[in-house]
Amino acid sequence: MTRASEIVVVGGGVIGCAVAYYAAKRGLRVTLIDQPRRGRATSASAGGLWPLGESIGLGCGVIFYKAQLEQGKVAEAGGPSQLPRAFLDFALQSKALFPTLAGELRETGGLDIELERTSLLFVMYDEADEAFARPLWQNCPCGRSLTEWVTPEELGRTEPAVTRAARGALRFNGDDQLNPYRLADAFRASARTLGAKLLPHTEVRNICVAKGRVIAVETAAQRIPCDAMVNAAGAWAPEIGRMAGIDIPVLPVRGQIVATETLPEVLSACISTTDCYLAQKRHGEIIIGSTTEETGFDVGVTPRALKALTAGAIRAIPFLEQVNVKRAWAGLRPGTPDELPILGSVEGVAGYYNACGHFRTGILNAPLTGVLLSELLSGAPLSFPLEPFLLSRFGAHRDTGASRVGRAR
Repeated sequence: MTRASEIVVVGGGVIGCAVAYYAAKRGLRVTLIDQPRRGRATSASAGGLWPLGESIGLGCGVIFYKAQLEQGKVAEAGGPSQLPRAFLDFALQSKALFPTLAGELRETGGLDIELERTSLLFVMYDEADEAFARPLWQNCPCGRSLTEWVTPEELGRTEPAVTRAARGALRFNGDDQLNPYRLADAFRASARTLGAKLLPHTEVRNICVAKGRVIAVETAAQRIPCDAMVNAAGAWAPEIGRMAGIDIPVLPVRGQIVATETLPEVLSACISTTDCYLAQKRHGEIIIGSTTEETGFDVGVTPRALKALTAGAIRAIPFLEQVNVKRAWAGLRPGTPDELPILGSVEGVAGYYNACGHFRTGILNAPLTGVLLSELLSGAPLSFPLEPFLLSRFGAHRDTGASRVGRAR
Protein backbone atom coordinates (compact mmCIF):
# COMPACT_ATOMS: atom_id res chain seq x y z
CA MET A 1 0.00 0.00 0.00
CA THR A 2 1.04 3.58 -0.58
CA ARG A 3 1.41 6.29 2.00
CA ALA A 4 -1.92 7.76 0.86
CA SER A 5 -3.89 4.60 1.69
CA GLU A 6 -6.93 5.12 3.89
CA ILE A 7 -7.31 2.69 6.79
CA VAL A 8 -10.41 2.44 8.96
CA VAL A 9 -10.04 0.79 12.36
CA VAL A 10 -13.34 -0.25 13.94
CA GLY A 11 -13.14 -0.42 17.72
CA GLY A 12 -11.63 2.05 20.16
CA GLY A 13 -10.49 -0.31 22.91
CA VAL A 14 -6.84 -1.01 23.58
CA ILE A 15 -6.44 -3.23 20.49
CA GLY A 16 -8.02 -0.76 18.08
CA CYS A 17 -6.03 2.10 19.55
CA ALA A 18 -2.80 0.09 19.28
CA VAL A 19 -3.47 -0.67 15.61
CA ALA A 20 -4.28 2.99 14.93
CA TYR A 21 -1.09 4.11 16.68
CA TYR A 22 1.29 1.79 14.84
CA ALA A 23 -0.44 2.37 11.49
CA ALA A 24 -0.20 6.15 11.94
CA LYS A 25 3.42 5.73 13.00
CA ARG A 26 4.05 4.10 9.61
CA GLY A 27 2.54 7.11 7.85
CA LEU A 28 -0.78 5.54 6.90
CA ARG A 29 -3.93 7.66 6.96
CA VAL A 30 -6.03 6.19 9.74
CA THR A 31 -9.60 6.75 10.90
CA LEU A 32 -10.40 5.19 14.26
CA ILE A 33 -14.11 4.65 14.84
CA ASP A 34 -14.97 4.35 18.50
CA GLN A 35 -18.39 3.52 19.88
CA PRO A 36 -17.85 3.15 23.63
CA ARG A 37 -19.74 0.14 24.95
CA ARG A 38 -20.45 -0.78 28.55
CA GLY A 39 -18.13 -3.53 29.61
CA ARG A 40 -15.59 -3.64 26.81
CA ALA A 41 -12.61 -5.80 27.66
CA THR A 42 -10.17 -3.06 28.66
CA SER A 43 -12.39 -2.51 31.71
CA ALA A 44 -12.14 -6.21 32.64
CA SER A 45 -8.35 -6.11 32.92
CA ALA A 46 -6.13 -5.60 35.93
CA GLY A 47 -3.32 -4.62 33.57
CA GLY A 48 -1.25 -7.74 34.16
CA LEU A 49 1.57 -8.35 31.69
CA TRP A 50 1.89 -12.05 32.40
CA PRO A 51 3.15 -13.94 29.33
CA LEU A 52 4.32 -16.94 31.35
CA GLY A 53 1.44 -16.90 33.80
CA GLU A 54 -1.26 -16.61 31.15
CA SER A 55 0.29 -19.23 28.87
CA ILE A 56 0.11 -21.87 31.61
CA GLY A 57 -3.32 -20.90 32.88
CA LEU A 58 -2.66 -18.73 35.93
CA GLY A 59 -4.65 -15.57 36.68
CA CYS A 60 -8.22 -16.14 35.49
CA GLY A 61 -7.32 -19.45 33.89
CA VAL A 62 -6.70 -21.37 37.10
CA ILE A 63 -9.79 -19.80 38.72
CA PHE A 64 -11.91 -20.85 35.73
CA TYR A 65 -10.43 -24.35 35.85
CA LYS A 66 -11.32 -24.70 39.54
CA ALA A 67 -14.91 -23.65 38.84
CA GLN A 68 -15.12 -26.13 35.93
CA LEU A 69 -13.76 -28.89 38.19
CA GLU A 70 -16.33 -28.14 40.91
CA GLN A 71 -19.13 -28.20 38.33
CA GLY A 72 -17.97 -31.53 36.91
CA LYS A 73 -17.15 -30.02 33.51
CA VAL A 74 -13.59 -31.36 33.58
CA ALA A 75 -12.92 -34.96 34.46
CA GLU A 76 -10.00 -34.83 36.86
CA ALA A 77 -7.66 -32.54 38.73
CA GLY A 78 -4.32 -31.60 37.30
CA GLY A 79 -4.60 -27.92 36.60
CA PRO A 80 -5.54 -25.86 33.56
CA SER A 81 -4.10 -26.82 30.22
CA GLN A 82 -1.30 -24.79 28.70
CA LEU A 83 -1.70 -22.69 25.59
CA PRO A 84 0.41 -23.50 22.51
CA ARG A 85 4.04 -22.42 22.32
CA ALA A 86 3.08 -20.01 19.52
CA PHE A 87 0.99 -18.06 22.03
CA LEU A 88 3.81 -17.89 24.56
CA ASP A 89 6.27 -16.71 21.91
CA PHE A 90 3.78 -14.07 20.76
CA ALA A 91 3.16 -12.88 24.32
CA LEU A 92 6.87 -12.75 25.18
CA GLN A 93 7.65 -10.71 22.07
CA SER A 94 4.78 -8.34 22.80
CA LYS A 95 5.83 -7.96 26.43
CA ALA A 96 9.37 -7.10 25.31
CA LEU A 97 8.04 -4.07 23.44
CA PHE A 98 6.67 -2.33 26.54
CA PRO A 99 9.77 -0.64 28.00
CA THR A 100 10.49 1.24 24.75
CA LEU A 101 6.79 1.75 24.07
CA ALA A 102 6.23 3.37 27.46
CA GLY A 103 8.77 6.06 26.61
CA GLU A 104 7.35 6.58 23.11
CA LEU A 105 3.80 7.01 24.39
CA ARG A 106 4.93 9.41 27.12
CA GLU A 107 6.79 11.52 24.57
CA THR A 108 4.17 11.39 21.80
CA GLY A 109 0.90 11.31 23.72
CA GLY A 110 1.95 12.84 27.02
CA LEU A 111 0.64 9.94 29.14
CA ASP A 112 2.42 7.61 31.57
CA ILE A 113 1.14 4.02 31.30
CA GLU A 114 2.48 3.27 34.80
CA LEU A 115 4.61 0.32 33.75
CA GLU A 116 5.96 -1.51 36.82
CA ARG A 117 8.33 -4.44 37.17
CA THR A 118 6.61 -6.62 39.76
CA SER A 119 6.79 -10.36 38.86
CA LEU A 120 3.88 -12.75 39.39
CA LEU A 121 3.64 -15.09 42.37
CA PHE A 122 1.50 -18.22 42.31
CA VAL A 123 0.80 -18.77 46.00
CA MET A 124 0.43 -22.43 46.98
CA TYR A 125 -1.97 -23.49 49.72
CA ASP A 126 -1.90 -27.30 49.56
CA GLU A 127 -0.39 -30.38 47.96
CA ALA A 128 -2.54 -29.98 44.83
CA ASP A 129 -1.14 -26.49 44.29
CA GLU A 130 2.40 -27.79 44.71
CA ALA A 131 1.71 -30.67 42.31
CA PHE A 132 0.54 -28.14 39.72
CA ALA A 133 3.44 -25.73 40.26
CA ARG A 134 6.43 -28.04 40.55
CA PRO A 135 6.50 -29.29 36.93
CA LEU A 136 6.03 -25.72 35.74
CA TRP A 137 9.14 -24.76 37.66
CA GLN A 138 11.11 -27.82 36.56
CA ASN A 139 10.07 -27.67 32.90
CA CYS A 140 9.55 -23.98 32.22
CA PRO A 141 9.45 -23.58 28.41
CA CYS A 142 11.66 -20.49 28.68
CA GLY A 143 14.19 -22.02 31.04
CA ARG A 144 14.55 -21.99 34.81
CA SER A 145 15.93 -18.44 34.85
CA LEU A 146 12.41 -16.97 34.54
CA THR A 147 10.92 -19.02 37.38
CA GLU A 148 11.85 -19.25 41.03
CA TRP A 149 10.67 -21.61 43.77
CA VAL A 150 9.91 -19.47 46.82
CA THR A 151 9.93 -21.12 50.25
CA PRO A 152 7.42 -20.07 52.94
CA GLU A 153 10.22 -18.22 54.75
CA GLU A 154 11.27 -16.33 51.61
CA LEU A 155 7.64 -15.52 50.82
CA GLY A 156 7.19 -14.08 54.31
CA ARG A 157 10.22 -11.83 53.86
CA THR A 158 9.35 -10.54 50.39
CA GLU A 159 5.56 -10.35 50.79
CA PRO A 160 4.82 -10.00 54.52
CA ALA A 161 1.12 -9.31 53.90
CA VAL A 162 0.57 -12.76 52.35
CA THR A 163 -0.86 -15.43 54.64
CA ARG A 164 1.57 -17.43 56.75
CA ALA A 165 -0.50 -20.52 55.91
CA ALA A 166 0.95 -20.60 52.40
CA ARG A 167 3.27 -23.48 51.52
CA GLY A 168 5.37 -21.17 49.39
CA ALA A 169 5.04 -19.74 45.90
CA LEU A 170 6.27 -20.03 42.34
CA ARG A 171 7.60 -16.70 41.04
CA PHE A 172 7.46 -15.74 37.36
CA ASN A 173 10.10 -13.11 36.74
CA GLY A 174 9.23 -10.73 33.92
CA ASP A 175 5.47 -10.99 34.49
CA ASP A 176 4.74 -7.37 35.35
CA GLN A 177 1.87 -4.85 35.24
CA LEU A 178 0.67 -1.43 34.10
CA ASN A 179 -2.47 0.72 34.15
CA PRO A 180 -4.76 -0.69 31.40
CA TYR A 181 -6.85 2.48 31.06
CA ARG A 182 -3.73 4.58 30.70
CA LEU A 183 -2.42 2.25 27.99
CA ALA A 184 -5.58 2.59 25.87
CA ASP A 185 -5.67 6.36 26.39
CA ALA A 186 -1.97 6.71 25.55
CA PHE A 187 -2.30 4.72 22.32
CA ARG A 188 -5.31 6.84 21.34
CA ALA A 189 -3.67 10.17 22.17
CA SER A 190 -0.44 9.21 20.43
CA ALA A 191 -2.30 8.05 17.31
CA ARG A 192 -4.05 11.41 17.12
CA THR A 193 -0.77 13.24 17.54
CA LEU A 194 0.60 11.24 14.60
CA GLY A 195 -2.34 12.25 12.42
CA ALA A 196 -4.99 9.59 13.01
CA LYS A 197 -8.57 10.83 12.85
CA LEU A 198 -10.86 9.80 15.71
CA LEU A 199 -14.62 9.45 15.32
CA PRO A 200 -15.90 9.08 18.91
CA HIS A 201 -19.38 7.86 19.84
CA THR A 202 -19.87 6.65 16.28
CA GLU A 203 -21.71 3.49 15.25
CA VAL A 204 -20.65 1.49 12.22
CA ARG A 205 -23.74 0.62 10.15
CA ASN A 206 -22.23 -1.24 7.22
CA ILE A 207 -19.04 -2.57 5.64
CA CYS A 208 -19.22 -2.10 1.88
CA VAL A 209 -17.73 -4.97 -0.10
CA ALA A 210 -17.57 -4.93 -3.92
CA LYS A 211 -16.01 -7.59 -6.13
CA GLY A 212 -14.51 -9.33 -3.11
CA ARG A 213 -12.88 -6.21 -1.66
CA VAL A 214 -13.73 -3.80 1.16
CA ILE A 215 -14.24 -0.36 -0.35
CA ALA A 216 -15.90 1.67 2.40
CA VAL A 217 -17.20 1.78 5.97
CA GLU A 218 -20.56 3.44 6.60
CA THR A 219 -21.65 5.17 9.78
CA ALA A 220 -24.95 6.90 10.48
CA ALA A 221 -23.41 10.18 9.33
CA GLN A 222 -21.04 9.35 6.51
CA ARG A 223 -19.51 6.88 4.10
CA ILE A 224 -15.75 6.51 4.50
CA PRO A 225 -13.99 5.11 1.41
CA CYS A 226 -11.01 2.98 2.42
CA ASP A 227 -8.35 0.65 1.11
CA ALA A 228 -8.61 -1.57 4.18
CA MET A 229 -10.50 -1.90 7.45
CA VAL A 230 -9.55 -3.60 10.70
CA ASN A 231 -12.10 -5.35 12.89
CA ALA A 232 -10.93 -4.55 16.43
CA ALA A 233 -14.40 -4.53 17.98
CA GLY A 234 -13.64 -6.91 20.85
CA ALA A 235 -16.66 -8.87 22.06
CA TRP A 236 -18.69 -7.16 19.32
CA ALA A 237 -16.37 -8.37 16.52
CA PRO A 238 -18.98 -10.85 15.17
CA GLU A 239 -21.39 -7.95 14.60
CA ILE A 240 -18.79 -6.15 12.47
CA GLY A 241 -17.75 -9.35 10.71
CA ARG A 242 -21.32 -10.10 9.65
CA MET A 243 -21.46 -6.74 7.86
CA ALA A 244 -18.73 -8.08 5.57
CA GLY A 245 -20.29 -11.56 5.36
CA ILE A 246 -17.72 -13.11 7.70
CA ASP A 247 -18.38 -15.36 10.70
CA ILE A 248 -16.13 -14.45 13.64
CA PRO A 249 -16.24 -17.12 16.41
CA VAL A 250 -16.00 -14.70 19.32
CA LEU A 251 -18.25 -14.64 22.38
CA PRO A 252 -18.38 -12.22 25.33
CA VAL A 253 -16.93 -13.72 28.51
CA ARG A 254 -17.76 -11.73 31.62
CA GLY A 255 -15.11 -10.99 34.22
CA GLN A 256 -16.17 -9.47 37.54
CA ILE A 257 -13.59 -7.43 39.46
CA VAL A 258 -13.38 -5.80 42.90
CA ALA A 259 -11.20 -2.87 43.93
CA THR A 260 -10.27 -1.98 47.50
CA GLU A 261 -9.95 1.49 48.95
CA THR A 262 -6.59 3.21 48.51
CA LEU A 263 -3.95 1.54 50.67
CA PRO A 264 -0.25 2.01 51.45
CA GLU A 265 2.02 -0.26 49.43
CA VAL A 266 1.47 -3.78 50.74
CA LEU A 267 2.31 -5.90 47.67
CA SER A 268 5.49 -5.76 45.64
CA ALA A 269 4.41 -8.58 43.29
CA CYS A 270 1.16 -9.52 41.60
CA ILE A 271 -0.46 -12.52 43.27
CA SER A 272 -2.26 -15.47 41.66
CA THR A 273 -4.08 -18.17 43.62
CA THR A 274 -6.70 -20.79 42.80
CA ASP A 275 -9.32 -18.37 44.19
CA CYS A 276 -8.41 -15.01 42.66
CA TYR A 277 -5.59 -12.76 41.55
CA LEU A 278 -4.50 -9.53 43.25
CA ALA A 279 -2.56 -6.60 41.82
CA GLN A 280 -1.89 -3.40 43.72
CA LYS A 281 -1.81 -0.40 41.41
CA ARG A 282 0.37 2.66 41.75
CA HIS A 283 -2.53 4.71 43.14
CA GLY A 284 -2.90 2.21 46.02
CA GLU A 285 -6.01 0.21 45.13
CA ILE A 286 -5.73 -3.57 45.13
CA ILE A 287 -7.54 -5.06 42.13
CA ILE A 288 -9.11 -8.45 42.85
CA GLY A 289 -10.29 -10.59 39.95
CA SER A 290 -11.71 -12.27 38.13
CA THR A 291 -14.56 -14.51 37.09
CA THR A 292 -14.85 -16.18 33.67
CA GLU A 293 -18.54 -16.44 32.77
CA GLU A 294 -20.43 -16.95 29.53
CA THR A 295 -23.45 -14.76 30.30
CA GLY A 296 -23.92 -12.92 27.01
CA PHE A 297 -23.58 -9.16 27.13
CA ASP A 298 -24.65 -8.88 30.78
CA VAL A 299 -22.21 -6.55 32.54
CA GLY A 300 -23.81 -6.74 35.96
CA VAL A 301 -22.02 -7.87 39.10
CA THR A 302 -23.38 -10.62 41.33
CA PRO A 303 -23.25 -11.04 45.13
CA ARG A 304 -22.07 -14.62 44.74
CA ALA A 305 -19.07 -13.70 42.60
CA LEU A 306 -18.11 -10.71 44.74
CA LYS A 307 -18.31 -12.84 47.86
CA ALA A 308 -16.07 -15.51 46.32
CA LEU A 309 -13.50 -12.99 45.08
CA THR A 310 -13.28 -11.12 48.39
CA ALA A 311 -13.09 -14.40 50.35
CA GLY A 312 -10.22 -15.49 48.10
CA ALA A 313 -8.46 -12.17 48.62
CA ILE A 314 -8.78 -12.44 52.41
CA ARG A 315 -7.46 -15.99 52.32
CA ALA A 316 -4.36 -14.73 50.49
CA ILE A 317 -3.95 -11.47 52.41
CA PRO A 318 -5.73 -11.78 55.77
CA PHE A 319 -5.63 -8.11 56.75
CA LEU A 320 -7.92 -7.29 53.79
CA GLU A 321 -10.81 -8.45 55.97
CA GLN A 322 -10.57 -5.01 57.63
CA VAL A 323 -10.42 -3.08 54.34
CA ASN A 324 -13.31 -1.41 52.54
CA VAL A 325 -14.43 -2.28 49.03
CA LYS A 326 -14.32 0.86 46.90
CA ARG A 327 -16.01 -0.40 43.73
CA ALA A 328 -16.94 -3.49 41.76
CA TRP A 329 -17.60 -3.87 38.04
CA ALA A 330 -17.57 -6.31 35.15
CA GLY A 331 -16.11 -6.35 31.66
CA LEU A 332 -16.58 -8.53 28.61
CA ARG A 333 -13.58 -10.36 27.22
CA PRO A 334 -13.70 -11.52 23.59
CA GLY A 335 -13.33 -15.29 23.92
CA THR A 336 -12.49 -17.70 21.09
CA PRO A 337 -12.83 -21.52 20.90
CA ASP A 338 -9.08 -22.07 21.37
CA GLU A 339 -8.42 -18.96 23.51
CA LEU A 340 -6.04 -17.53 20.90
CA PRO A 341 -6.57 -14.17 19.17
CA ILE A 342 -7.88 -13.91 15.61
CA LEU A 343 -5.53 -11.82 13.50
CA GLY A 344 -4.81 -10.98 9.90
CA SER A 345 -6.52 -11.26 6.55
CA VAL A 346 -9.51 -13.36 5.49
CA GLU A 347 -9.51 -15.31 2.24
CA GLY A 348 -12.01 -13.98 -0.27
CA VAL A 349 -12.46 -10.53 1.28
CA ALA A 350 -9.49 -8.35 0.33
CA GLY A 351 -8.87 -5.34 2.52
CA TYR A 352 -10.55 -6.89 5.56
CA TYR A 353 -8.35 -7.66 8.58
CA ASN A 354 -9.05 -9.09 12.03
CA ALA A 355 -7.53 -7.88 15.29
CA CYS A 356 -9.91 -9.47 17.77
CA GLY A 357 -10.49 -12.42 20.09
CA HIS A 358 -7.72 -11.61 22.57
CA PHE A 359 -9.75 -13.00 25.50
CA ARG A 360 -7.77 -12.27 28.73
CA THR A 361 -4.60 -10.97 27.09
CA GLY A 362 -5.58 -7.89 25.10
CA ILE A 363 -3.47 -5.56 27.23
CA LEU A 364 -0.41 -7.82 27.09
CA ASN A 365 -0.67 -8.52 23.37
CA ALA A 366 -1.78 -5.09 22.15
CA PRO A 367 1.70 -3.87 21.11
CA LEU A 368 2.62 -6.83 18.90
CA THR A 369 -0.91 -6.93 17.48
CA GLY A 370 -0.56 -3.27 16.52
CA VAL A 371 2.87 -3.84 14.99
CA LEU A 372 1.75 -6.84 12.92
CA LEU A 373 -1.42 -5.20 11.62
CA SER A 374 0.54 -2.09 10.65
CA GLU A 375 2.99 -4.32 8.78
CA LEU A 376 0.15 -6.02 6.94
CA LEU A 377 -1.51 -2.71 6.11
CA SER A 378 1.69 -1.16 4.79
CA GLY A 379 2.93 -4.23 2.93
CA ALA A 380 6.00 -4.60 5.14
CA PRO A 381 7.54 -7.99 6.03
CA LEU A 382 5.94 -9.54 9.10
CA SER A 383 8.03 -9.57 12.27
CA PHE A 384 6.13 -12.57 13.67
CA PRO A 385 4.31 -15.42 11.86
CA LEU A 386 0.53 -15.03 11.82
CA GLU A 387 -0.47 -18.52 10.65
CA PRO A 388 -1.48 -19.84 14.12
CA PHE A 389 -3.81 -16.87 14.59
CA LEU A 390 -5.59 -16.63 11.23
CA LEU A 391 -9.37 -17.03 11.08
CA SER A 392 -8.88 -19.88 8.59
CA ARG A 393 -7.82 -22.22 11.43
CA PHE A 394 -11.53 -22.57 12.29
CA GLY A 395 -12.49 -23.71 8.78
CA ALA A 396 -15.35 -22.00 6.93
CA HIS A 397 -15.62 -18.28 7.65
CA ARG A 398 -18.86 -17.39 5.93
CA ASP A 399 -21.45 -15.98 8.31
CA THR A 400 -23.23 -18.89 10.02
CA GLY A 401 -23.31 -17.61 13.61
CA ALA A 402 -20.56 -17.70 16.24
CA SER A 403 -19.69 -20.97 17.97
CA ARG A 404 -19.22 -21.39 21.70
CA VAL A 405 -15.94 -20.78 23.48
CA GLY A 406 -15.15 -24.45 23.66
CA ARG A 407 -12.03 -25.39 25.59
CA ALA A 408 -12.39 -25.55 29.36
CA ARG A 409 -9.27 -24.63 31.28
